[in-house]
Amino acid sequence: MDLFELIKERRSCRAFKADPVPREVIEEILTWAGKAPSAINVQPWEFVVVSGREKQRLADRLLKTQRERRVSCGPGTSRPLPEPWIGRQRELFRGMNLLAQDLSLDLNMLITEGSCRFYEAPVALLVCLDRLFPTSRLLCLGMALGYLFLAAQAKGLATCPIGLITAYEEEIKEYLNIPEEKQVVLGVALGMAENVPLNQFKSSREPIAAMIRWIT
Repeated sequence: MDLFELIKERRSCRAFKADPVPREVIEEILTWAGKAPSAINVQPWEFVVVSGREKQRLADRLLKTQRERRVSCGPGTSRPLPEPWIGRQRELFRGMNLLAQDLSLDLNMLITEGSCRFYEAPVALLVCLDRLFPTSRLLCLGMALGYLFLAAQAKGLATCPIGLITAYEEEIKEYLNIPEEKQVVLGVALGMAENVPLNQFKSSREPIAAMIRWIT
């Protein structure tokens, strides 16, 4: 598929088939992710791949913790979002809420508990960064994740970045034996998408011209 078509068609999936993803396919996708640009070639990204029964056990543990602590999904900013950012968030939740209602689902439960279950995807990826790196190296991880999402799309697989689970970083690290000096930056659900309306939703994008300042 053409690169621009991959970018156009890619969306976050929140309903996955149970079909397992072959290890060699996961390795190929991560190999492409590892070809992303990296400042001074440090390549600081690290991935923990969880599948099968271990993924289900991890999801059960996260779901139990979520029901105890009830962390909500939000932008993580130090103060309420002003316009235009809050309007974009409302547009996302409004569209998703309509689809959730069609399925008789509560949107908050869909997002929070769905995140902890990795939306039933057969594979959960945990993206890590060693704490010795400055936060600016998160940019390297962001570029690698962009490559990862498009590589998965090219292989006919769906993805969903999941940030809420990082609120339970200590539980994740304890269960998966991730060293203390590693930071769990993001989770990613990976698998085959279910053909359901929930997966047809795609949030809109503002015209990029409004976000560019030209100096000539």
